[in-house]
Amino acid sequence: MEALLWLLVVLSFVIGYVGLVYPVIPSIFMYWLGAAIYAFFIGDNLGIMFWLILGVFTALTFVSDMAITKYYVGKLGGTKQGEWAALIGVVLGMFIYPPLGVIFVPLFLVFFTEFVIYKDASKALKAALGSLAAFVTTIVFKAVVYTLIILWFVLDVFVF
Repeated sequence: MEALLWLLVVLSFVIGYVGLVYPVIPSIFMYWLGAAIYAFFIGDNLGIMFWLILGVFTALTFVSDMAITKYYVGKLGGTKQGEWAALIGVVLGMFIYPPLGVIFVPLFLVFFTEFVIYKDASKALKAALGSLAAFVTTIVFKAVVYTLIILWFVLDVFVF
């Protein structure tokens, strides 16, 4: 039975990584699920620091999508309306042909919004590419965070 529970823990962590490219999967919650399965059914030695850090990492992953998207669109010449279009596009893109929707819906919405405002395709394209840069950056950021969660989990379970 314990082997099956460990399999569920590992599977939840793997599914969390899959969520990096398939954003409909609530990745960060898969790490909570894996840790909860361990804590309630296998062993209860996850320290309070693990749960606090997991909470901080959860908050960071939620904020990172919005903050990084707004940053890159704005940095590449986008307007506030373009930044909002990117954020709306990320949310809509999760449900429109994921994972490609998360890439192309914000790109299109930012381009369209900036083109309406600037009437200049090159400026609009530059701002739209900010949403693409943000997508790549958030994937890398989340991959690092998820890896740190797993490392902390392994250390807390087997070392501390």
